Amino acid sequence: MRPTSRLVGRAAAEEAAVRGRGVPATSLRAALALGLLIGFYLLAVLILVALAVLDVVLARGPGFTVMALEGYLGSLAIAWCVVRVVLLSRDRGDRRDGPSGLPLTPREQPELWRRVHDLAERVGTRPPAEIRVIPGAGAMVQEDARWLGLVAGERRLFLGVALLIGLPEDELDAVLAHELGHYAHDDTRLGGLLWALRSRLLDTVRTLRHRAAVDEAGQKATFAARAARRRAAGEPPPVKRDPTRGPDHYLAIVFSAYARLCLRLTEAVSRRQEYAADLVAARIAGRDTTAAALRRIPVLEAADDLYLNGYALLGWEAGLLPPEGQFYGGLALLIADGTRRAELKALAEGPLPEEVPQERSPYDTHPPTADRIAALEALPDDGRTPAFARRPASALLRAPDSLLAELERVVLSPQALARRRVPWAELPSQTRRAGWARGAEPLLGAMAQVSGARGFAPPGVPHLAHLLALLDHGLLFDIADRLPKSEEAGRSSGRASREFARTALRSALRQLALLTALDAGLCRWELCWAGPPARQVAPDGLAEALEEALDHAVADPPRTGPLRALLFGGAGSPFDGMAPPPPTSAWPPPHAPS
Repeated sequence: MRPTSRLVGRAAAEEAAVRGRGVPATSLRAALALGLLIGFYLLAVLILVALAVLDVVLARGPGFTVMALEGYLGSLAIAWCVVRVVLLSRDRGDRRDGPSGLPLTPREQPELWRRVHDLAERVGTRPPAEIRVIPGAGAMVQEDARWLGLVAGERRLFLGVALLIGLPEDELDAVLAHELGHYAHDDTRLGGLLWALRSRLLDTVRTLRHRAAVDEAGQKATFAARAARRRAAGEPPPVKRDPTRGPDHYLAIVFSAYARLCLRLTEAVSRRQEYAADLVAARIAGRDTTAAALRRIPVLEAADDLYLNGYALLGWEAGLLPPEGQFYGGLALLIADGTRRAELKALAEGPLPEEVPQERSPYDTHPPTADRIAALEALPDDGRTPAFARRPASALLRAPDSLLAELERVVLSPQALARRRVPWAELPSQTRRAGWARGAEPLLGAMAQVSGARGFAPPGVPHLAHLLALLDHGLLFDIADRLPKSEEAGRSSGRASREFARTALRSALRQLALLTALDAGLCRWELCWAGPPARQVAPDGLAEALEEALDHAVADPPRTGPLRALLFGGAGSPFDGMAPPPPTSAWPPPHAPS
């Protein structure tokens, strides 16, 4: 049998399997989506017809009455809302361009493109015209089909960079085959029609709810103003009444119910499409490999989230970023750590969150991962098991470092790209230094004010040494009074006011002391991939000695000698000339004053 005949035979068998899972044919799915979209407008027309019938009934009543007038005005208000919000409003543009990412050309990444073309041929479908790398651990496909999906359009494949970093090559094949399976089953041909339906429904419901909320807020504001005027005139306040529900409120209820019906029907089909695409992936990459990829992807999503929030953004507040290409690419360093690798492996092999009984939403676009894996494991054993030694998916990329750097330039904002790049080894210390410097700014401002007023402005003296000199001259409360005060401290007086001032000064002095200790080399911060992103390295006993020295410095009278000896060295310092030893615990301790 020729390869083409075998391909057709496999496709036919697969189509039969898809039918067995209850996925309607493309024509039926198109008819469902088109019927629901027409039903949306038909519902609006039916509301207008019902209002017209009601007006006719009122006109045939016993003459012109106040009730009839209210009925005419009410029907006119509802009809105007329907016409304006439902029939005359326009969509807010086609937002189906997909997530922002880096397009990859066949010339730039020939091996990845060859792999996608080979998989598309094995699936029996047309390959995408564009491959775009995006942030995250997801993958998706789109097609710019026209004429309600009757005319095929340009196809795009979106591939999460975390998949390229964290998946083995054969599991990436399973992901790609799954996405190409959506093409083969014409799922993407109906994407434009489904998008039009969902966006029209959601925009309408959102607009009606917003108008109803604005109307209710306006009524409450009017009532509050009326009550205020009556109180000012010495009159009793009016009887409080609930806001009157306008036509937008009731129309929102009607169209919300229709939207829920549409989403239930279309998302049920979407979930079946996911099972069908999993069958494609199992045929191409193997049953066990596809199941392993499904288990690994949620773990990669969690690892990517941990990396971005804990490591890539570690120096964000300080205006710092990791080295170029590492904002997304540093995920590989996290995964390569032995402790993290063991944790991720245990998560991938452990029970999935969906395996815990819980209520499932009928509006989910994807079935629970546990159900998809169970469906795959119920398939006959195909005799294919994942190889012991597997290449990482990143091996398909040419010049991956350049790709990751270019992805940053495409995705990150100009404000983010303007931040200073710092090597990983320096990022924790520079981040802490910037934080302590910000915390010490109010204290430095207070010192400058006191120095100018008292004539103490020695040039070239370090900030902490200058501050300690001011404290030795009895200016502790002069400086403390110029620090920002809490509302409670601002209301206090006497001894309580002095204690508030002393506490504020100690907190700011601690920031400056930590900054001085870091600059003097008494301590340092190191990056830790296996635990909290940054950990302090300092000699044993330094934390306790610093807290005790701070207490002496803000005492009455202040004694600055211990803090001088600790941070500036000398015969009185037990840490003079000592290098920080390997870390034994986090420092400063969590209970230390801040």
